Parts: sequence; structure tokens; C-alpha cells
Amino acid sequence: MPYPLEQKHKYFFDWFENKRKTDGLYYSVRQKGGDRLKHGYIFLGNDCYVAVPLVAHRDWQNKTASIQFGYFTPDGHTPYYYLEIVSRNLAGKDLNDEETDQNEKKFHEAIIEFGEEIVKYVKENAGRILTEDECVRFYRTRRDLTPKDIKESIFLTPASAQRIENNEYSAKLYFNESSENAALEKFYDFWKEYGIPYWQGDFADSKSTKETINKSLAKIDHSLAECDWPKKID
Repeated sequence: MPYPLEQKHKYFFDWFENKRKTDGLYYSVRQKGGDRLKHGYIFLGNDCYVAVPLVAHRDWQNKTASIQFGYFTPDGHTPYYYLEIVSRNLAGKDLNDEETDQNEKKFHEAIIEFGEEIVKYVKENAGRILTEDECVRFYRTRRDLTPKDIKESIFLTPASAQRIENNEYSAKLYFNESSENAALEKFYDFWKEYGIPYWQGDFADSKSTKETINKSLAKIDHSLAECDWPKKID
């Protein structure tokens, strides 16, 4: 099977689309065309991970969503479900005009503040914050620490002090569940209480959101994709 995660993309698409229709949840999709989108990879990612953008802001270096729900399967069997937040402060890099750099600085500061809210959430909900050594073990190529080794239902790999010193921020909040639906519901409980009130100013409006999704749906080649994708959303 050349595109093994298409069914995951369809499952996540159906779930997020249902939340958009019933709750007004903002999400976005892959916008650049190519073979992956033609084959039903509606979200960002490759054959190991799927990433669903949750804010309109993109990381200036990697062009990925600054906040996204993620699914990762390094071995094709073990599922990782998480919320990822990433930011880099543009101060001093002279990559954009002064106004843009100032906006990036404000966004970076907001990300750091939101990261503190995540730490509080983990502590208040009997979660676990991995140590620096545990993070190394968790992210190394031959992982000797996996979600199965962690008993807590939520855990955090926090931003490192060195990265923060370098004006970078990267952290992942994991929802330690074996099923997609359980992980998604746990994510949504968190996002409704903490994320939506905090980031609603960084959501695109409903009209442009639908336009973006429909443009991407139109690029799926139904002769190549295996799932039954809609041609557009209402």
C-alpha cells in the first residue's frame, strides 16, 4: 500500500469536520498540491505522521502549523497522539519588515505563556512531565521509552531551557491512549477549556476556512485515493 496513512487522514478529517459543523472548531488542511494530496493525505505529514493545523499561524522556518494535533507511528504499530506547539522569535533575524517581526515576537511570547498553562494543566490532572533524560530516551531513534512505558494518561515533553535561551520553543502534550477516538476526545476536552479561549484570535474566519478545505478536497484524485472523500464541504 503506497500511501498507508490515508485512512488515518480520512478518520481525522471526519472527526474534525464533525466538530467544525457542530461546535465551530477551527482546523486547517494541507494546501500545497502534490502526490500526497492527490492520494488523500489531506493534512500535513508523511507515511509516519499526520498533523492537523489548529491555528492559522505557521512556523516561519519549517512552514508547519505553530499549533497542531498530531498522530505519529514510528514503527507502524505504536500510536502517539499529541498537541504540538512550536515558535521561534524573529527578533534580530531581519527576515521580514519591522511590523511582521514585532507580531512574531508577540506570538512567541504568547506561545511561552500558553506553554505555562499546559504545564499547569498536566500537574492539575495527574499527568507527568518528562525529565530531560527521559525526553532524550523518548525521542532517540531506538526508543527505550515509549507511551506504553508511561502509566499516566497525559504527559508532556517540555521545551528545553537551551531552546528557550535561543528564542525557540517546542513542546508536545501527549494523550496516552491506544484508540484514536479516546485520544481525540481527551485532546478536545483540553483544547475547549484552554486552547480555544486563548487562541481564538488566531483562527481564520469560517468562510475562508471552508474555502481552504474545499480547494484541497478538489485536489484529491478520486481514481488514486482509496477512501471515499467528499468533493466539498458545506
